[in-house]
Amino acid sequence: MSAPNVVTGSCLCQTFRYKVTGPPKTTVICHCDSCRKGTGSAFMANSLYLKDQLQVLTGEDSLRVYVDNSTGSGKPLSKSFCSICGSSLFVSSESIDPSTVAITSGTMDLGPSKGEWEPKMEFFCARRREWLAPVEGTAKHDTMM
Repeated sequence: MSAPNVVTGSCLCQTFRYKVTGPPKTTVICHCDSCRKGTGSAFMANSLYLKDQLQVLTGEDSLRVYVDNSTGSGKPLSKSFCSICGSSLFVSSESIDPSTVAITSGTMDLGPSKGEWEPKMEFFCARRREWLAPVEGTAKHDTMM
């Protein structure tokens, strides 16, 4: 388990490891097509941090970046992933907010407690799968904001 205000994380194969220090700016669930396809799931759950809060611990040479130009916002997203196991790790965009990085919550070494991770916002709610209920207590947006 991580110390308070320090969260560690890794890709599936453990080659790439990182830590973030301090609280996230926010935590979000995104229902856009790009996030769904990038995860292979119904949504992507992210924690938004300032880039200077993120420190790569190991495996930086295994990190690859795919630039997605077909996004719901119309602005390119840089999607970082492990070249060995394919785990999606980070999403960033120079045109949306160059100081912020979205870290995929599934790569964080967290337990099941709501106190460790809970979404505060949902993006692209109009794209949410009909069978998926809105998360109670989140701010809901039909775009990224």
